[in-house]
Amino acid sequence: MIAPYLLRPIIVLGLLALASGPASTLVNLRRAEFSAETMVHGVFPGIVVGMAVGGRGAIIPGGAVCAALIAAALTAASRRPRSSEATTAVLLTAFFSLGIVISLRIGDMSGQLESLMFGRLLDITPSRMWTSGAVLVAAFLLLLATWRAQVAVAFDRESAAVSGIPLTWIDVAFNAALGAIVVAASTAVGVLLVVGYLVVPGACGRLLAAGTRSMAVWAGACALAGGWLGFGAALARTSRPLSPQACVALGVLACFALACAARALRERSAGHDEASGGPRGAVDPRETGRETGAVVGPDLNSARETARETRESAGRERETARETRASQLLMAGEAS
Repeated sequence: MIAPYLLRPIIVLGLLALASGPASTLVNLRRAEFSAETMVHGVFPGIVVGMAVGGRGAIIPGGAVCAALIAAALTAASRRPRSSEATTAVLLTAFFSLGIVISLRIGDMSGQLESLMFGRLLDITPSRMWTSGAVLVAAFLLLLATWRAQVAVAFDRESAAVSGIPLTWIDVAFNAALGAIVVAASTAVGVLLVVGYLVVPGACGRLLAAGTRSMAVWAGACALAGGWLGFGAALARTSRPLSPQACVALGVLACFALACAARALRERSAGHDEASGGPRGAVDPRETGRETGAVVGPDLNSARETARETRESAGRERETARETRASQLLMAGEAS
């Protein structure tokens, strides 16, 4: 029989793996690791304020406010690719610095703020377990409901727009799911270590999978195995106690190392090291096209050409409208 104080972390880690499987897959496909890091650090001031105002029970509401602000800002930045990286860096610096200033202003609160940075798996209460679990399940369902569109946008935004996918709402759903995962996991593994769950499992899945669905499954399996094995290792009797959160993070990294070794062995046995698709893995665009129904295969160039023609046509229509408006104003001025 597992003690309740041990069962609760196991449940939270399992639900975190469930949500981080598709989330980390999309982070990897979008190459949005920097955005994930920004979300992780950006919720810190909200978590600190929530802790100061309402105790640990107000962590999730406080972090949710900052997560919503960060999600809105990242969604707006994604519409301007040229300035997206700079905007993301500004958001990370501003929000995390604000969180540090607030935490220093209100004091350490008997080590509670330190626990927010690095988490306390063994201190999860039943109420926090249910709250975090509900948020993680909601994030998973949100990504599951928009999965086909998310993958299409991750591979090619222009083709997705031509296909009629609402890019803004898909970006909102993606950033909202990331924020929900970060806020829910902050009480367990801390706001600094949760970034590992948003990045490493997706990279692990990319090494082992041939399609996006199997990539998400492998990512979830990596997060689950690494989390549970790391937590089990932390409970082993040693001369000095081990940090459960650090062991969980190292467990996920160990799974990634095993995935790298498995990938290397598979390439060596197949004899096509150079045809593996590079260090980010070998997700087959044709397989992704069949899964999403989007244009990501041989018709990608024609789709981009269609998107370019659509933009040029819209520009000509705007120019014609401006000329018509100018003529109307001129005629009205002459008549007066």
